[in-house]
Parts: sequence; C-alpha cells; structure tokens
Amino acid sequence: MRVPIININNYTNIKKNTNTINRHKTQNYNYTKTNDINNTGLISFTSIANSGKLRILFTYGLPCMYSGIDMIDPKLVTKMIKNKKFEQPISKIIENLLPFEKSITGIELKIYQIIKEAAVISPDKKLNEIIKDIAPRYKKRLIKKQKPIFQELINASHELPDKYKYAFKLFMDNTKKKLNDEPIIVPFSSYEFKYKLEKIKTDIEKTENSKAINTMNKLLKESNRFTNSTTANTIERQKNTLESMFEILKDSELNDNAPLNNLFNISKSRLNLEPTVIPFSRKSFIYDLSKIISDLPNQKLQEKMLSIAEKLPTSKESTSAYILKILSDPPEKIGYRLLWPSIASVEHIYPKSLGGADLMYNFGGACCRENTERQNISFLKQLKRRPETKENCQKYIDRLIKLANSGIFIKHNINLKYIFDFKNTIYKQSHKKINLDISNLNPILININKCKTLSNKLNFNK
Repeated sequence: MRVPIININNYTNIKKNTNTINRHKTQNYNYTKTNDINNTGLISFTSIANSGKLRILFTYGLPCMYSGIDMIDPKLVTKMIKNKKFEQPISKIIENLLPFEKSITGIELKIYQIIKEAAVISPDKKLNEIIKDIAPRYKKRLIKKQKPIFQELINASHELPDKYKYAFKLFMDNTKKKLNDEPIIVPFSSYEFKYKLEKIKTDIEKTENSKAINTMNKLLKESNRFTNSTTANTIERQKNTLESMFEILKDSELNDNAPLNNLFNISKSRLNLEPTVIPFSRKSFIYDLSKIISDLPNQKLQEKMLSIAEKLPTSKESTSAYILKILSDPPEKIGYRLLWPSIASVEHIYPKSLGGADLMYNFGGACCRENTERQNISFLKQLKRRPETKENCQKYIDRLIKLANSGIFIKHNINLKYIFDFKNTIYKQSHKKINLDISNLNPILININKCKTLSNKLNFNK
C-alpha cells in the first residue's frame, strides 16, 4: 500500500533548478508524513476496501512478510492512545510496552532502551519529561557530529559568487542561533502552518475523539483563508485569520492541546516579526540551503554543497538526532513513534498505484516501516532489495496455516482461499522465484472449504 506523502512542493511555490532537482532525487528535500522514518506515517488501517478480514487476522499476530518481525495490531495502539496509556508515569508505560518489546526494532529499539534505563532512575516522570532530561546530553553529541559538516559547507561557500555569500552567511548565522536556542526572526508561512496543522490533526485522529476531530476540521477549513504569501498588504488579514482560528480553539475541548497552542503562539510571534526560538531541523536546513543556491550558475558547486548538507545525521540513523526530533512532542506521540514502524498494515503485493486490486488475493501483511519504504516498486525489485522476503513470506503463510488449522478462519468466516491466493500471487509477482509451501494445511479444512464454495455457487444459481 502506498503511504500518502506531503512534500515541500505542497506548501511552497518556490521554483528550483530542474536539473539540480533531477540529479539530487527530490525526496532528499521533502517534508514527508512518512517515518523519515521518524515522522509518523499516514497509513490508514480501515479505509482500504475489502481488507476487513485481513485486519481481523492482525489481532492474532502475523509476521511481516518482508522483515519477519511479529507485527503489532493497530487496534491495540489506537486503544492505548485513546485510553491515554502514554500519559502515565514512565514505569507504567514500560510495563505496557513489555508485550511489544520483541517487535520494536531499528533506531526505535535504541531509543526504547535509553528510555527504559532512564525509567529506572525516574520511574514517576512522564515520557516527555524523560526526553527533556536526557536531551541536553544528546544535543552535545549531535552538535559534535554536525560541526565538521557545517565547516565543510562553509569552506565550499568560499567559491560562491559575491551576491550569494551574504545570503549564505545570514543563513549560517541563523543556523548557529537555532542550535544554541537563540531567538531569530522568521517570516510567517501559511503553507508551513497548514502543513503542521495537518500533522497535528493526524495525531488527534488516533484518539478517535469525534469532537476533537471536528474541531480540527473547523481549524483546517478556517486556515484556507490564509493568503499564500505574507506581505505588508496581507499581514493584517493573516493576523485576523489566526485570531479567528484561536477563537475556535479557545472554545473547544482542544484549548489545552500543547502542540496546537505552541503552533499558534509561534505563528503569532512570526506574524509580529518577533524573535522566536526555532529548533534546528535537518530537512528545513537542506530546503533553505537549496532555496539560496537554487539559481546558482555553477551547478557542480550547487550539487557539492547540497551533497555536503545531506551528510548531516538523520533521525533514522542517529539516536541523538531522534531524541532532539521528539523533544517537543507530547507523550502519546513519542509512544506512537516508537511503535509505528512495527504496526501491521495492509500491503498491496502488486502496488495499487500501478493498478493493483483492492482485493484479498492482492493483500499481504507488512509492518508500516517496510510498507512505507517499499513505496510502489515491483515485488521483484523488492525481492532484490530485501532477499529475506522469501523466507519471511513462508513465515507469514505458515502463521496463516496455523490460524486456519486452529479454527480461526472458520470462526471469523474468512475464506481459506486467501492462503492459496497469497501463495499464487507471490509466485506470480516474484516471477516464479518464490513457491511457498502450504503442505501443513489441514486437508480436512480444504475439503470443507470446497464444499462450502460449491454450496454457495449452487445457492447463487438458484
């Protein structure tokens, strides 16, 4: 399944040099709602047509068809958020996460272990308080890694024509202030505001609070009154729109929502051109740098500088970058981030964007991280990228067979044909490279399923 992506082009109209964009693969400059992975993704667990039966099977625990890890049932995570489990003391949160420990992998596992160690020292603190306590230590480590990269970029900037040097110097001065938590003046951007509002809405939707979701819809609708640009002629209108949105927020059940209030307060300061503390962001840094040198005649220098910037540590690979990224997040979002990569999602074996059907024969189960990273490449290319897919698809179908043999398929009226369909679809999409073994399937069940299918056909003909 493709994960909807919001990139920088969705909230800015700045034009970049086409050749440079093509050479640098624009995803490097994208703001995404994928797990960059650590921006939590917008995988829908309920909106995929005909996937209800597979989602029932998620509740019994299925391994990811690509990584083999035991996936986490999305309903359990939604329930945890709804019941505010991540807002409890950290010792209680660790207790709640124990059943999922074997499913947490990658950078999230490292962060989980760091949090777990901190919980021993401060068991009564909240999750976000733990992150704030440990953040200064990891910030020093991150700056130590960033410093030589910034210096390399400064050295390369000496080749810039004079008209670019001033903008670059101002940019680096502001970057230094961001790293030191010093206030800077940043113009208001309606595109950025709406993008962040959408992100907050995504988090609130996980609570399944209909009133809160309704409020967010009102705020988003009102935000459409923002003009695309903020100039001397439009700034008063921008302020009035923000004020009317604040009135909606003030009279709603979200009036104490920290991310919303923080967004409104920062936006107000930016509209008033007041110095504001803006955290450093790798994505924003690369994007802003690309704007400064977008029309640079020397394309080799342009590419060189962007390539240097891309060396900055990401939250996908650096624990320090990850911790700084989640520093301002509320507890429920931090908790969700830790689990998100391992949450079960419906995967289109033949990508939907390429014409794959929303039908059970084309569905498999993949964790959100693998689902997101595959995007819409062919299954054959995915097999080359992840050769262990063959072994893990067998692991997946073995679990299906075990559930079928134990009566779970019959209990939930799930057609046994799904097991055969999964085997055949994998065989076809792998160009006959994967022929899954289903010999452990109880032959009695196969006969029952055949009789049931025949009976249904006869009834239909009548």
